[in-house]
Amino acid sequence: MALGILLGAAAAQPLLGLSSMPVMLGALAFAGGMVWVFGNLLLVYAVASAGMARAFIIVNFTAVFSFFGGIAFLGELPALTAPRLGLIVTGIGLVMAGAFLVGTTVPRNRVQGAGGRGKDGRGQQGSGAEGNGGNGPGTDGARMRRGLVAVFIATLFFSTYNAMIAFAINREGAPAGPTLGLLAPGAVAGAVLAAAVAGGGSLSAWRAAPRKWHLLALAQGLVWAAAMACIMFGWMGTGIAMGTPVQVGTQTLVSSLWGIVMFGELRDVGDRRGAYAKFISGAALTVGGIALITFT
Repeated sequence: MALGILLGAAAAQPLLGLSSMPVMLGALAFAGGMVWVFGNLLLVYAVASAGMARAFIIVNFTAVFSFFGGIAFLGELPALTAPRLGLIVTGIGLVMAGAFLVGTTVPRNRVQGAGGRGKDGRGQQGSGAEGNGGNGPGTDGARMRRGLVAVFIATLFFSTYNAMIAFAINREGAPAGPTLGLLAPGAVAGAVLAAAVAGGGSLSAWRAAPRKWHLLALAQGLVWAAAMACIMFGWMGTGIAMGTPVQVGTQTLVSSLWGIVMFGELRDVGDRRGAYAKFISGAALTVGGIALITFT
C-alpha cells in the first residue's frame, strides 16, 4: 500500500504544483507518513480481528482527538464560546456512547467444541481454536476486543499525524504538493521498517505474498493518495478541528455499511436482531455526535 501511496503522490505533483518547502517542514511531513503507517498497521489488525464495521466506528475517536488537537496546538476556533463548548462536550459524549454500544456487539467466546471437534473420540476436550468454528472477524470475543483496543490506539497515531500535517500546511504555509510528496516516502520507510520487524529483519514474508495481494494493496495506496490530496485542501479551508469530523463521519458510514452488507460481519453473533439494533443505535449516536461537534 505504501508503494501505491508513493506512486499516487508522484502522479499528483503536476496537479498540486511543484515547489519547495523548508527542510524542517519536509522532515515533519516525512515523519508524519511514518506515524500514519504505524496507525494503519493497528487498524489493519483491528479490521482482521473485529471486522470493518466495528473498527471504523471506533475510528471516530480520531475526530474527537483531532478536534482538541486543532484547538490546543494549532490555535483553531479562537472564538469558541462556553455554550458552544458545552454542545461540543455533549457531542463527544455521544461519540463515546456510540462506540460503547458498538463494542457490546462483540460475541462471547464460543463454547469449545461448538464448531470443531469439541470432545474427541477419547472424551477429551478439543482446543479452543478447534471449537471456534472459524477465525474470521466476529467469531472470537477475546480476539475482537483486542482488535477494538488496537483501533483505539490507532486513532492516537492518526490524530498525531493529522496535527503534524495540519501544522505544516496551515500554520507554516507549506504547499500541498511537496507535503504529500514527502509524507509518501515516509510511509514507505515506515512500512519497510514494520515489515522487517515483523519478519525478524527479513522481508521474505512480504515478497512471498500472492501477487493479487500486492496489486490490491497498490490500488489501495493510489486511492489513499488521491483522497489525502483532497483532505489536505479541505484542511486548508476548515482546519482539522472541523474538517476531520466530516471526513471521519462519512468514512464511518461507508465502511460500516460495507462491512455489514458485503462481508456479513454481524452474522456470527447469537442475538442478531439485538446486535443490529445496538450497532445502528451506536452508529447513529456516533455520527450525531460528530455532527454536533462540527456544526455547532
